[in-house]
Amino acid sequence: MQLRLFFGILFFVLLGTLLALTYYPNLPDLKIHVKDEWFRLDYIGHLGFYAAIASSFLTWRAGWRNKTPGKLLFYSIPGGIVLGIATEISQLAIPGRSFNLFDMVYNCLGILLGVAAVVIFSRRVNSKE
Repeated sequence: MQLRLFFGILFFVLLGTLLALTYYPNLPDLKIHVKDEWFRLDYIGHLGFYAAIASSFLTWRAGWRNKTPGKLLFYSIPGGIVLGIATEISQLAIPGRSFNLFDMVYNCLGILLGVAAVVIFSRRVNSKE
């Protein structure tokens, strides 16, 4: 039970951090140059951050020793995707921030990655017990 509490706290810390970074005006652009193409480091950050949010949420709500209930997945996947889309679109109203389609795509992919990681990990843990 203490581990689930940890993941609940982690989820809210990550969510709060995400919202603070999303709505902080005039954040600098993070770009690095890789092999004659611009690669935005923040795309990987979006993917990883949203994956961490999704996985911490599911682990908090279901635990990884239990099979993740389909009803929880049914609500958390669309809910996470809505969060990823809404945070990006809402930046249009923040000075110095802008909408970026690739950010939004990586947000949504991060949600799917985080959910998949928890489902796969929980199945492996449960199959060994």
